[in-house]
Amino acid sequence: MKRQYGKIMQRVAALMLGVFLILSPVAQAADNTGIGDVAGDGAALGDSNLFQLFSSGALTLVKTAFLTADQTPLTSGDTLPFGTDVDFMIYVNNKSDLVVADVTIEDVLDALFLYTAGTIRVNNATAECALAACTPAEELIIYNAARIVGAGTDGVLAGDSVSFTAGTTVDVGNDNQALNDQQDAAANSVLAVVFTVTVQ
Repeated sequence: MKRQYGKIMQRVAALMLGVFLILSPVAQAADNTGIGDVAGDGAALGDSNLFQLFSSGALTLVKTAFLTADQTPLTSGDTLPFGTDVDFMIYVNNKSDLVVADVTIEDVLDALFLYTAGTIRVNNATAECALAACTPAEELIIYNAARIVGAGTDGVLAGDSVSFTAGTTVDVGNDNQALNDQQDAAANSVLAVVFTVTVQ
């Protein structure tokens, strides 16, 4: 039994494994060209050069975990008995003044975690953290705001940006699952995804 708990702990200690963040395309405005004429003569004023705007500043993907029963934060190395319900939270702290369009997050669950159907919730209404790295207190605020929003469907279909496929994979956004709705990350806000699993 102790050996099995040790295996569970190895899985909890490696929460970041299997989580991917895709910004597709890289946060970039469309090409822009200025056009004009002089007194109706299009040839008298040539078109401007192309220019592009890129979003500056890095986005960091963070995965955390909480006990579903009482919202206690979990840390790497915590011991959990079989049958324990855990909420995983994956979030991106967007400290930019710009919306980052078309964000995709994917998490492939280890076999020791059984996904609870209909529990993927996305919240993008929590204000950005004070620094690039959110504090544990800020993470708890983000989690409590995300866990109370309505869950999306698990199916890959238009109408929401989340899905659960192949018995292991949580997807948010439409890069990996084209029929999901696009997911954007609002400016100066945290994009958070929360879902529930059971340790088995």
